[in-house]
Amino acid sequence: MTRTMLTYRQKWQLATWLLLLYSPLLLYINLPEPVRNPAKLLEILPIISVVTLIVLVLYFIWITATDWIQNQLFRWFGADFLLDFNWLALVLTLLISLGLALLYAHVFQWILSAVFALIFQIDYGSQRQSSQLTPEITTYLDRVNLVFNVVVMLSAFYLTILSRSFQQLKDVQLRAERSEKEAALSQVEALKNQLSPHFLFNSLSILASMVHEDAELSEQYIKQLSNVYRYILEQRDQELVGLHTEIEFLQSYTFLLQIRFENKLDVRIELSPAQQNQYRIAPLSLQLLIENAVKHNRMSIQEPLRIRVYCEQDVLVVENPLLPRDQPETSTGVGLQNIVNRYALLTPRPVGYGPRDESFVVKIPLLS
Repeated sequence: MTRTMLTYRQKWQLATWLLLLYSPLLLYINLPEPVRNPAKLLEILPIISVVTLIVLVLYFIWITATDWIQNQLFRWFGADFLLDFNWLALVLTLLISLGLALLYAHVFQWILSAVFALIFQIDYGSQRQSSQLTPEITTYLDRVNLVFNVVVMLSAFYLTILSRSFQQLKDVQLRAERSEKEAALSQVEALKNQLSPHFLFNSLSILASMVHEDAELSEQYIKQLSNVYRYILEQRDQELVGLHTEIEFLQSYTFLLQIRFENKLDVRIELSPAQQNQYRIAPLSLQLLIENAVKHNRMSIQEPLRIRVYCEQDVLVVENPLLPRDQPETSTGVGLQNIVNRYALLTPRPVGYGPRDESFVVKIPLLS
């Protein structure tokens, strides 16, 4: 797995987190007792603001250096070197953090002295020596600040690792979602291509058998067949279509099926014009469900297969009686799973399906 540098935005975010986390503690330790009351704090507020800005910028620079060092370690020891918590990684982390902390302390003191001399015409070092702080207290504060700087650098080190790992996790999730979407779209395309030759062959065979018997019905059949293929060509690249458009296609498709099966199939569309105009649906969803029902259920003139298409609030329901064939066809589950996968990319609302009483029901979420 390749490791990439953090973005400027991520580095500023980490610097801000470190500032908010540790600056109040450092400020509390370093301010003399007489200065900690609110009145005195207001007097030195400009100084505190300048110091805070300097600390923020230095944190950003040190995080940038930490990010670069980590990338070199990944290049030398492998992509997961710092995540394994081995002794070498731990020792290197401590040494790097200590080195960055010492460097930070010297750079910070030098910059602070220069800024104070430039803005306030005082020497930060001499001003500190001339204060009421004894040499012992000054030495103690230096040790405390060094320890805090090491803690800050360790935090920066591991926060940088966590930020990079989180970004990589998001990248992996995006790639997985993209792959899933491409797979689902490939399945849709395969089903469309499968519908074209098989359905066309059956339709032309039926047309050839009735063209000399009923010219008027043959003409209607040709028109409906052309409507079906026009829909497939026009909507093949669309994620969603209007429900009314899908219903018009379904009516043409079921007309062809009813001619093929004569009076053995009855598809009832129980949707109002308002419902059809209000919602959208993934193209060819209803065709797949009707095709599944025809494929897995027996039908006869005495016992026709009746399929209902209706709405329950914002859910489209396709329901057919369970009439298993005497010699059932092997079910691959590709059709239903294809619909489930497609809708998983379109909405968090799931597609539901399964037996209910003596019927098989599929529920598709309708989209606005």
